[in-house]
Amino acid sequence: MNFRFLAGVALLFIAFLLQFFLATAGIFMNFFFAALIAFAFLFTFWELVVLVLMAVFIVNWQPGVSVEIVTFAFYPIAVFFARGLVHMQSWFKNLIAVFIGLFILYVTLAGRTFLYHPQAFLVDLLGGLLFGSVTFFLLRREGN
Repeated sequence: MNFRFLAGVALLFIAFLLQFFLATAGIFMNFFFAALIAFAFLFTFWELVVLVLMAVFIVNWQPGVSVEIVTFAFYPIAVFFARGLVHMQSWFKNLIAVFIGLFILYVTLAGRTFLYHPQAFLVDLLGGLLFGSVTFFLLRREGN
């Protein structure tokens, strides 16, 4: 197990804490999701799978499967396989992937929030883009 993977686990835990504490204050953000998307550009497939499974277990420790959890789990893996299809800088692909991922989550899973409270989407989008970028650059810098 390398140091970058352990740093990824630590960032996942930080994302969980931030997301949890902001939610208790009524501010809902998807830092977990943004971190997993950034991980798709930084880790090997099996490392990503382990991180995604850890995140899924933390978010939904109950045995039931929902559409939200399936989307949450499979989107970062889909990004992992699609990351080579577009030829841009990885940091920019990360921003696009976080934007598309949050858009998909809001449109498919929280359509009313997206339509009636677009400011909630924009706050989540800005927070997700910021956390995803910080995660990407911290782990990218450490890995090089």
